[in-house]
Amino acid sequence: MRHKFKVALVVFASVILIMVAAGNVLANSSAESNCSTTCHNDSTGLSISTISSIEVAPSETFQVEVTAAGLSQDVFVLRIPSQVANNDEFTIEVPMNVDDPGLVTDNDPTLDLDMADNAIHTFYNITAPAFAGTYTLTIFAAQHTPYSISSSITVDVVQAGPGPSIGSPSTTPEVPRANEEFTVTVSVTSTETITYVRLQYSTNNGATWTNVSMTETTEVGVYSGTIPGLANNQEVLWRIVAMDASGTESISPTLSYIVGNIPVEPIELPQFHYGWLLGAPALVLAYLGTALEYYDEERFTRIHGIMLGLAYILTTINVLSLFMEPASTWSVMNPAFLIDISNMLLFMHAWHVWLGIISMILGSLALLTHLGGWKTCNLGLPAVVLWTILGIMGVYLGEVFVP
Repeated sequence: MRHKFKVALVVFASVILIMVAAGNVLANSSAESNCSTTCHNDSTGLSISTISSIEVAPSETFQVEVTAAGLSQDVFVLRIPSQVANNDEFTIEVPMNVDDPGLVTDNDPTLDLDMADNAIHTFYNITAPAFAGTYTLTIFAAQHTPYSISSSITVDVVQAGPGPSIGSPSTTPEVPRANEEFTVTVSVTSTETITYVRLQYSTNNGATWTNVSMTETTEVGVYSGTIPGLANNQEVLWRIVAMDASGTESISPTLSYIVGNIPVEPIELPQFHYGWLLGAPALVLAYLGTALEYYDEERFTRIHGIMLGLAYILTTINVLSLFMEPASTWSVMNPAFLIDISNMLLFMHAWHVWLGIISMILGSLALLTHLGGWKTCNLGLPAVVLWTILGIMGVYLGEVFVP
């Protein structure tokens, strides 16, 4: 009986020991299971704050600001390990750690901008991949190898287009007068949507530029903008700037004008006008015939008529030769040149032409009245006086026109 009691006691104790051991094993197993999923993160309290996405051009260097926090357990670091996600596609410019690119240690005097313990604030300068696409850059915060968290940044590498094509602009007027507006019209085209077209002008030789929005006209792809009126003699630089949806900005060549500096149309030099070759003999005949008539009217009236007739014929040939000149030669007939002495050549040329017209009218009337026998209506004398003035002016113009 005593022997059976001892056996039962041993068996009971063995069962108790087995149950206690099994409980410990299960408890430890449960604890390890829980820690494998949550305990590491809970125990570190790590956090990372940075941007979630960015768009850059191929091979563009961009900057990312990162802040991270943790608990005082171990050495606290930020890392961008190359073997994770697309990290190996990027080049870490700053901070550059030879052994571990992208490594920033807590309280690093150069790289960490937050000197508090277990707090890192830094900036990464990173060069994007050379090819367009969508990449993932992953940054880790860690206090111990098992204890880390990560934050991913989506980097869209976009290949920019060539940008808008800007045509040759037209202006109204060619050069503005004082306080007159200057309107520019230009064609701007692109395979992408046009983001903006601006007319920029500068009155300080390009040190600063003023933007004027250009709006699309009724013609598709043609834009117009206006520079306000400015003071006389003000030099103005201007250009056109356009951008399309690719993000590429195009800039036209810089042009300029000086307010009030109106260009004069070029005048062709006379090619066929005989000038003094016919004008001098005509004047000699006119003066000699007139002098003979005054000396003895009865005796030299016929000779006077012949000489004045020859002078008229020579002058007519001289005038008709002008019609062989290019049309631009006649641009001096603009009456505005008759009172504009800023350009003496144009001033003299304009008066030469207009006085020539008047003298030919008087000469023609003198011939008609002479043939009609109206000797009391003597228009030949003022015609000869005008021819004399024209001859003197012709000497000046001939000297100027000679190459």
